[in-house]
Amino acid sequence: MIDINARKWPLVESCDPSYTRGLYITWYQMDPRTSRWFMTWASHIHDAPVSVMAELIKKERRFIGKEPELGIMDAKGGRQRIDKERDEDWFMRFRQLGIDYTPNDEPSTLEEVDEWLKLTWDPVVEKMIPKLSITERVADIQMGPLWALQRFQWDPLGMTQKELMGQPGKDWVDTIKYFVNQRSVNRMRLARDRAKARGRAQERHARLAGSYGFGRVPTQNGRRQLWNPPTYR
Repeated sequence: MIDINARKWPLVESCDPSYTRGLYITWYQMDPRTSRWFMTWASHIHDAPVSVMAELIKKERRFIGKEPELGIMDAKGGRQRIDKERDEDWFMRFRQLGIDYTPNDEPSTLEEVDEWLKLTWDPVVEKMIPKLSITERVADIQMGPLWALQRFQWDPLGMTQKELMGQPGKDWVDTIKYFVNQRSVNRMRLARDRAKARGRAQERHARLAGSYGFGRVPTQNGRRQLWNPPTYR
């Protein structure tokens, strides 16, 4: 078991608000040894006056034992007006109540989420682990994030938009999508992934150039070597 130290590891909070379903919130912490993330807690706050929901968020944060370094909220849903008289959206109202959320970047695709949940070798801990792991206490939540991931279906051709968007548990999946593609959170990892992609592209270009005899120049000792072809995006 990996020790999850909630007081030291960076904490990110991801929230999906709904005017009728309440708030679905997941919390993530990063292991600084490996830069891999763990979903350390999750909570469904049922629909109630916004001030009540704000107090329940603060209660959950006290349970975790740490304030998040970053709070993310669905940009589209967060901008829905919840008080027509005051013309306030979720972001404005929560800010007044002492909770500051940042609009999420473009949500990741389900394929990207799947990549984060695949097992890959980690040389630091010397075992196969995913980029994002779900802790045991989150996995044990009834009808929680793990339940949602296990039952969620992605079949845009075989399902109507209503069936696709109305699946129970979709809100949990959405909180993960917001987290995975948040550039301020995962900029370093995304940069490493792009660097690896460029390296693989260069290798493919080099092999292709060699197979056709292009890009070969003589060296001083008469042997021929392959120059690095440009990388195309």
